[in-house]
Amino acid sequence: MTLRKGLPRYLIAAVLSMAPLTAAAQVGAPAPGSTTPTSPPILTIFTVPDNADVRLEGATDINGRTPLDLPPTVTGQYSITVQGAGFARTQGVIVLPARGGGALPYVLSEPREGSMALFLRGLVNYPGIPDLTSGRQSRGITLGVAATAGLFMAGRAHLFYRDRLDEPGDFAADRAEDERHQRNAWFAYTAGLWGLSAIDYWIRPRLDLSETTPIRLTLDVPKVTRFGATWRSLLVPGAGQEFGSHRTRSIVWLGGVAIAAAGYVVADYRVRYDETKVKWTGIYVDSAGPTERPKLLLQLEQQRRDLEASKNVRRGFVIATASVYALNLIDAMIMPISPPEPKRPKVSSLDPIIGPEMTGLAMRFRF
Repeated sequence: MTLRKGLPRYLIAAVLSMAPLTAAAQVGAPAPGSTTPTSPPILTIFTVPDNADVRLEGATDINGRTPLDLPPTVTGQYSITVQGAGFARTQGVIVLPARGGGALPYVLSEPREGSMALFLRGLVNYPGIPDLTSGRQSRGITLGVAATAGLFMAGRAHLFYRDRLDEPGDFAADRAEDERHQRNAWFAYTAGLWGLSAIDYWIRPRLDLSETTPIRLTLDVPKVTRFGATWRSLLVPGAGQEFGSHRTRSIVWLGGVAIAAAGYVVADYRVRYDETKVKWTGIYVDSAGPTERPKLLLQLEQQRRDLEASKNVRRGFVIATASVYALNLIDAMIMPISPPEPKRPKVSSLDPIIGPEMTGLAMRFRF
């Protein structure tokens, strides 16, 4: 009897002790036919070579050093700038699709391989605009200002040319020819800057896509080499220095060549102006009377000295233009491949991440 009475008590105790476990198992287990929700993966940006400074500008601005982890909330189209020791400062555009949808990130900017289409694209833009849009403001401003000055001087010379055409006499006709020559010279100067701007856009460093997966985006960044810097400076003054991230040197050489070439145009006009004066003073000497002839001979002698001085100035600008261009090449051959990397301060930051899929804090430390 005692066994019969105690048996139900043991069974009841066992059932009660198993009930919490069964309930817990039922709470933790997914319902039949349902799937456990998973958070979107984190995308990591790599570069070749590694350890590059990366800046993303789009819906939000992100700065970091590769490998750089991006939270799932960072999606859409971003302008990316990559720079660092040993490789060229490069700008491009990347697209980061929503995570987990199967779409892969990709590069939207132009391919690295040069083509005639890229050159023509740079040619249809006003000088300096391609550099301004690619983050090279100093080179863009230099080319844009020089081209604008050339167009202004060409327009000014054209107005003087039209005025000379309305004047009577052979002297006015020769002076009109001088103004026409100056107008054409300034147009040629501007056309040269236009071509340099197109070539500068054509040879600028560009990103290439090395690998793309749902969680990895590897960008191939152009490495700085001595040969690459030299042939770029051969085509466009200062382009090799810009390729090697020596931005101040780049502006010095580009601006130096532009100023020296503009000086040559001005000096050449002065030579032609003095030649016209010498020509017509000589004509006046031949037709002058005995009383006026000595005065005109002195005037002719002075004008010949002025003409010789103008030719010397023009020769000086030719030498200056060639010298600056040659020094630009020499500098590209001997400059450091990459400027020294600046010391980075020890910093830490906390950035909130708020989105429909994730809420939290992003912690960054640099030591």
